[in-house]
Order: sequence, then structure tokens, then C-alpha cells
Amino acid sequence: MLLCAASESVVSNVVFKRCRLYVETFSGKAVDYPVIGQKINEFLKFKSESPIGQFGSSDKPFSGNGNFTKAIPDLRHAHLTGDIMIVYTIRGKNPTEFRLYGVFSHDELGIGQPSNPKKQKSAAKRIGNQDF
Repeated sequence: MLLCAASESVVSNVVFKRCRLYVETFSGKAVDYPVIGQKINEFLKFKSESPIGQFGSSDKPFSGNGNFTKAIPDLRHAHLTGDIMIVYTIRGKNPTEFRLYGVFSHDELGIGQPSNPKKQKSAAKRIGNQDF
């Protein structure tokens, strides 16, 4: 099993770095959604083997010039379940560095239905303020 909540792990030529927000949100989601640990491990394993590969059809950058791309221009997300996603960036090669920002629901990011621009702005600011 890969270490989902460790601050950093290295698999082959891939480095996974986790900030405090990631550890907090992962821990909370793992309690409410027991499958999240397994899904995170699947994500980490997949990305360690194919860093630029797409982990499902939802693995993509945040769209447009919204709050999230203003906070961190290359911020991406990939769904772990229908509502829960991992938010991350990917940089470099040899090693490829993944920065894991958190595990969130659509509503927590303000991108649910209906969308909540105030929540988006707040979440983007919180994500943008993380240290690795």
C-alpha cells in the first residue's frame, strides 16, 4: 500500500508531495468514505507508472480563467468517486513532481450545482496558500 497521508513519497522517478491541507482533507474524507484510501492509492500507482496519463475521463486542469487557475495556473483535478476529487499539480521530469493539495467534494470547492463563486474564491485562496 502506498502512503496516502505521508508528507512525501517517491515512487520510481515520481515524487508525491503533500501539504497540510491535503493531509487534513484526506483524513476527513477517509472517515466518511472508506473507499477513498483505495482510490488515492490507485491514483498514486497510476501516476507513478504514467505521470502524464489521464486517471479517468475527469483528470484535467480546472477550466478557463476562473478562481482556481488564477490561484495556481496549472492546478488539476481527478475524480476518485462521482463527487470526490483529488486536486494536484504536476511539474518536471526525472523526477516528475506531484503536489497534492487536497481531497474535496464539488460543493466544498463551490463547483457543485449550483456553483458558488464565493466558495470557489475562498477555496482557491486556501489552496493557493499551501506550502510544500
